[in-house]
This record gives sequence, C-alpha cells and structure tokens, in this order.
Amino acid sequence: MTAVWLDVARCTGCGACVEVCPTGALNLVEGKARLDTALCRGCEVCIKACPTGALQPVVEIEAVPVTPRVPEYVPPSPLTAPRAGLLATIVAAGAHLAVQAAPLVLQAVEQWLLRPRGVSTRRTSTSIGRRSGGGRQIRLRRRGRW
Repeated sequence: MTAVWLDVARCTGCGACVEVCPTGALNLVEGKARLDTALCRGCEVCIKACPTGALQPVVEIEAVPVTPRVPEYVPPSPLTAPRAGLLATIVAAGAHLAVQAAPLVLQAVEQWLLRPRGVSTRRTSTSIGRRSGGGRQIRLRRRGRW
C-alpha cells in the first residue's frame, strides 16, 4: 500500500495540493499544508500537484524473517596447522623474488623489442677468425648502421 508523506519544512502553503485532493485529507493550517492520514487513500494526485516537492510517496514494506543457515561441515585441509605457516612463507618469498625480477625482465623485453630488425646478432663464420678486410662493415652491421 502506498501512503503520502508531507515535509512541512518544504511546504510553502500555496494550497495546490489541497485543491486536487479528492478525499479532503489535506488542509491549510497556519499557512502550511497538514495531512490527515486517516482520510488519505494514497492516490498520489497531490504529489504531482505540489510544485515544491513537499509531498512524497511512501511505500510500506513488510519485513519477512529469514531463517539462519547452518554452515556445512568442511573437513580440515592438509595445508592447515603447522604446514600453513610454511606455505605462507614460501608464497611471500616467491612474491618478493617476482617483484625484484620484474625490472630485469622488463628491461630484457624492451631490448628485444627495440633491437633493429633484419640484423643478426650472431657472428657469422666469415667474421670469425678473419683478420683482414671486412672488419668495418661487420662492426657497422652489428651496430645496425648498415
């Protein structure tokens, strides 16, 4: 069932709600609207007529009791008791190592992504053991300038 609530602080006493109320539940008393809840049917016609929003709908809700649930029995895990402390230590150490290794991994990935394409970083058989000729070309190739 819907009811109407009147906020007297917002009411300006214009009387617009009094004029439209079909049951006469609203009256002006000392320049403010007063609501007789015994006469109000909850038709909400006065809510639409109020220019200041002093009349608001109220929805009454019935509370339904809830029966509490009994928790299920959960058998103990093999990771409980003394071994749980060991497991927590291992997890904490692994997380610490991962945080320390992250910058090195990111640096290696960045170098791999930024390396020049098409230039081999491996030494070829022609450059190994050769002392004369081609040294400058090989150095420039390695540096990615040729």
